[in-house]
Amino acid sequence: MGLFNFFRNREGLDTSDGKEALPEIKEEDFIDNSEPTTEQEKPTYSIELGSKMPIDVIHAFLNGDYNNKAYHDTLVNPDLAFMEQNLDILRGELEHKFKQVFDKYEDMLQEIDFHIQSRSKAGLVDLVEQLKTRRATYERHMQKLHKMEEDLDKGERYMTKIFETYKVGFTRGMASLSRHNLKMDNGL
Repeated sequence: MGLFNFFRNREGLDTSDGKEALPEIKEEDFIDNSEPTTEQEKPTYSIELGSKMPIDVIHAFLNGDYNNKAYHDTLVNPDLAFMEQNLDILRGELEHKFKQVFDKYEDMLQEIDFHIQSRSKAGLVDLVEQLKTRRATYERHMQKLHKMEEDLDKGERYMTKIFETYKVGFTRGMASLSRHNLKMDNGL
């Protein structure tokens, strides 16, 4: 008996008559006989939001957790002047992100214009139409971004909620510090 036959015999795959025995096929390998899951046990599904385009940078920034950020900032320095400085910094970061995103879209438009022009010369009509559709999407996003910038300057709620959320978090942090100090003073 060779070395490999020895291992086959140990695994029960080789019979004494020289024929290989096939492994047993079990019902549970193919059929799930478990109890159906209840409503609470069902897996949850989520929809990925965003277009995977530069405009998503602004949306992600607006959806940040500024309440908790401000709360933790309060623990570092509970001064209202510190809060105002952080609000100015937050606004500056948002304005900077707008500039970055506009620059990216301008670069993308320049690149797509080149492709539209060169593919038109090559007679690739379908591809040119796809590129023009993509270009229209970029332009639409830039229009939305300009509107968002205007709304930020006007103080529209959906654009300024990050500042309000930050203020709420900062106030919550100050209240927490005060409660903690009162407990310490009362010996609780």
